[in-house]
Amino acid sequence: GASKRHRVPRRVPQHARARKMSASQPKKTSNAGVIVVAVVSSALTAAVGLLAKPFARTQTADSPPPVTASPKTKSRKSIVRKLYREVWNNFDLSSAEKSAEKYVSEDHVLIDPSNPNPVPGTEAYMESVRGNREALPDYVITIDDLIEEGSKVVAQLSFKASLNEREARWTGTCVMEFEEKEIVRTWINTDAMSALIQLGLMTDLVNDGNVKLRPVTQALMGRSEAHPETVLTGKDWLQYFEEVHESWERNSTADSENAAALKHDSNTGLDVVV
Repeated sequence: GASKRHRVPRRVPQHARARKMSASQPKKTSNAGVIVVAVVSSALTAAVGLLAKPFARTQTADSPPPVTASPKTKSRKSIVRKLYREVWNNFDLSSAEKSAEKYVSEDHVLIDPSNPNPVPGTEAYMESVRGNREALPDYVITIDDLIEEGSKVVAQLSFKASLNEREARWTGTCVMEFEEKEIVRTWINTDAMSALIQLGLMTDLVNDGNVKLRPVTQALMGRSEAHPETVLTGKDWLQYFEEVHESWERNSTADSENAAALKHDSNTGLDVVV
């Protein structure tokens, strides 16, 4: 019979197989490129954000917004100024009462430990105003300074009045607490004893009275010298203090120069041991 031929499998070149496999598989090059671009873009965005944050903080720290007083702060200080101008320094008590009704609450209370039974209300407040005006007709209060903190305004005050041709000047501090635009509580502390001494209504207890009690009197009064004939307040006192301070400095310099001169003998030219 006819002999059977053994078919030898045909060898396909390796490079041809590679081309065939490459042609049979879907291309992924474009998707991979999109993914790479997206990752790089995301990384750049994050990096820019991290760099921008410290820069923004630095800008904020270096250039803070200007600090301005709030409208409430301005209005409260303005109310205090109007209170002393239109109520306490007003010679027309009827007009003063109308102004007090605008600035002082009906629930107002004067907190004074020496008065155990304070009467609340605007009318009670006006009783103090009338009492001062009737007793001392030329009574005047000057605001030296105003400080605002929270719901309170502190007034540094200077007082001036005369009686029987004697004039008195003294100082005081008043703390006023607000609710909205009305004063609801007041704390007042004045150097009334100084006013009484200047007006001749009491003697100066520092160097008078029981000798054994003088240390106590001097400690409470804060001085051991007699009360001055003329009392300075506000800017006048500050100017006086500056002049006194300059005098102290001049005297101190002169004392130092004199002490240095004592250490040198002008006759012999030799230094002297002191």
